[in-house]
Amino acid sequence: MVENKGKIVMLEKAYRPNQNPHRIEITHLKALFKQISAILADFAQDFDELIRYTQFPIETEAEVLERAKVMNELMDMATSEEDIVMLFAYAISDRIEAFENEQLDLPRMKPSQVLANMMQLHPTRQKNLFEIVPPNIIDDLINEKRAMTIAQVKDFSKFFKVPVTMFID
Repeated sequence: MVENKGKIVMLEKAYRPNQNPHRIEITHLKALFKQISAILADFAQDFDELIRYTQFPIETEAEVLERAKVMNELMDMATSEEDIVMLFAYAISDRIEAFENEQLDLPRMKPSQVLANMMQLHPTRQKNLFEIVPPNIIDDLINEKRAMTIAQVKDFSKFFKVPVTMFID
């Protein structure tokens, strides 16, 4: 429920709970967008800019800084991880990450180096990784006596909260 110029406006869901949630009813979308339009009429320019920030690629470092500022402000506004504001913050984060991935020409590290660096950055001892591999295997991976398996790559990625691609040569 949102108050718009003294009127209380109810936002309906785009689908009915007793229906397949993956199927969108066009009539419900029409009603939803009609209500959203009434609410956002006074904020059209700001909303347009927010959509641009979330959908269009970043072209300059200055844009990265501006979008990062907006992203941080949105995250501060959110009351929980499920808050709709976070949807916009995450979308801006994706644009920033895409820009950095294109612009930054970082040398690729071997998976063994990545593992060793991650263990240093996140003070992690070999015994902390025993659920992924035994400690003696960690030594073999770091010393390049063994190659990482796909399962190990996925598990290390999950453990250190980094993209799987970091452990792929």
